[in-house]
Amino acid sequence: MILESLKRRNVADDKLWEMVDRANHLTQGGYESWDDNAPALVPLMERILALAREREDWQVYFYDMAKLFWYIRRSSVNNIPLSFKISEMFHHDFEQRLGESVGPFAREWRVDLAAKILSFYCEYPQIDDGKIARMLQIFRECEARYGSDWNYGDYTSVMNLALLNRDKELAKEAADKLKKATFSDQCFCYVCTYARPMVGYHILYGQLEEAKELVTRVCEQSIPLRYRWCFDQCLQADEEEMKDIALMHCLELGESEMFGKLFDEWQPLYKKPKQEKADDTYNVFFHALAGDWSQKKERLLLAEQDDRDRREHKETPLDSLYWLLCWYVYFKMMDGNGECSVRLLLGEDAESSRREYSCQEASKYFEQQADLLGAQMAGARKQFDYEGVKRCFEACLKYRSLS
Repeated sequence: MILESLKRRNVADDKLWEMVDRANHLTQGGYESWDDNAPALVPLMERILALAREREDWQVYFYDMAKLFWYIRRSSVNNIPLSFKISEMFHHDFEQRLGESVGPFAREWRVDLAAKILSFYCEYPQIDDGKIARMLQIFRECEARYGSDWNYGDYTSVMNLALLNRDKELAKEAADKLKKATFSDQCFCYVCTYARPMVGYHILYGQLEEAKELVTRVCEQSIPLRYRWCFDQCLQADEEEMKDIALMHCLELGESEMFGKLFDEWQPLYKKPKQEKADDTYNVFFHALAGDWSQKKERLLLAEQDDRDRREHKETPLDSLYWLLCWYVYFKMMDGNGECSVRLLLGEDAESSRREYSCQEASKYFEQQADLLGAQMAGARKQFDYEGVKRCFEACLKYRSLS
């Protein structure tokens, strides 16, 4: 249940408790039922937020705000305007010093929310370096004032910022905290919260063997027994996902030499045709690079979806940027494989029926869109090296296996 930590004794106002109870009732099943109930649940949690503020029940207020922000960031809900609204509310509330005496669990979730907003801001060029620096400061202040050992897992967000800016000092700060975190409850997944960002940390520091060793430990499930629940709960806790993550970090950090060493070793995995539906752009890219050109129809549909999601602002600009670069190189590879043309729906003026593009035209289209987003990100982030990232993607072509 989404607000399960709130008990009747925690909520003095009867009307507020009725709404909390209703939100919990809507989320009694698995996550699929949560997302199915989004049309009712999101406005209900907004009303809880408004009434808790009116009643000055800061424990309910900040806990509900944190859980609502997490919920609307789920890919199946993905309410970006509301995410920005809540981020600004939280920023304003912090400056106003509201709710200084909230209860213990609301204090921890307040820190968690600050971390999630920091990660969210990193993905949008509308948010400049100055605002991100202020959000990092707010997170640090929240963690010092309200945090507990439980909040060490929130330093994943700090690591994300460090990797984006290739900031080794900040990455070291985040790594030191993450190494102290525990993952025995189901709020922080060991794979998502520790392993994935720490692989990026090792690649940032040029520690290839350490990165491979961490990937291997997860693939072999050689992690502390009390953390192994994540293999049952997390879809990303498997071998191919972890290897995708390591390769992705190499590309995003511009480490083409490390990418080549890892891809040479792991290429046999990607040569095998995928059995499941193509639904992950990086994974499609790595399979094509290894010479697996199965599921061509599904892959073209995914390229269309990525383009559509970018245009309709359903995905963050940073994610869209990396996916555009994947498709830019993907269609270059198709052309190199002797594919003459593809039928696609692309662009703002896409017609109701697909039209034919040469693979070179398709590649050029995705390159142009990536360059536009890349220029925006580089303009907002002084340490973001778009041209270096793009060159790293292009360098992948030398590892291409011909089908």
